[in-house]
Amino acid sequence: MTYTPFNNNILPIFFYYIGLIVFSIFMTVLMIKKWRERKVSPPLYLSIVFTLFTVALIALTIGLGEAVITRFFKEIYRISLPVAYSMIIIADIFLFIFAKEITNKGKNALVPLIVFGVVITVILFLPWNWWGVPPEDYVGQLNIRLYSTLSVILYSYIVYIFIAIFCLKARKQAQDAKAKAGLTLLFLSMISMIAFFLMLVFDTLLITLTDHPGYSEFVYIAWIFAILFFVFTYLSLIMPKWLVDRIEK
Repeated sequence: MTYTPFNNNILPIFFYYIGLIVFSIFMTVLMIKKWRERKVSPPLYLSIVFTLFTVALIALTIGLGEAVITRFFKEIYRISLPVAYSMIIIADIFLFIFAKEITNKGKNALVPLIVFGVVITVILFLPWNWWGVPPEDYVGQLNIRLYSTLSVILYSYIVYIFIAIFCLKARKQAQDAKAKAGLTLLFLSMISMIAFFLMLVFDTLLITLTDHPGYSEFVYIAWIFAILFFVFTYLSLIMPKWLVDRIEK
């Protein structure tokens, strides 16, 4: 089996990922502290979501680190992709549970969501995805990578759109300005994640339609939206004093 050579143009994203890991760990620690202070379930669910996204980032960085060191995209890189995608799937489930607790909506959708999440996670680890394998190595063989990737994106979009709708409906029913602001921030966090995956789709299209090696500017923009997700979600639940004062004005 052959390996795809590493392109030096991709090197900046490796250091970008390291910076993102530091930020995501910081946000995760903050959320865990709030959970330990309040001893209620919503901060716990968000702590799990933040942790899973951090693990996904770490997996991607380790895989890319192997490519940086060996100058080829090899076995660790190949397993890092399905691991990262599966972490996102599990994070989506806990994000939905968090939103269900906050908005009191979507109870009937939880079980089907978990079932489909498990199925997609299993599919991600099937050998016919050929993660990171040069196309010439699997010519004429079954290739489900496109369908697996689209499944992750579609699944995530369904979760984020449902949560966004829940937030809008709950916001209409809310009387308290603080509650309305929190639901608005949670809505914005879902929009951020929708934009995150949209940027990744653009990067994939760039690879498919041109000879671009990937990790384009769209990937950098995508993770900026991921940062916004962390910030908006954190603020939607924690509501620091400066934000509460601004809302009450």
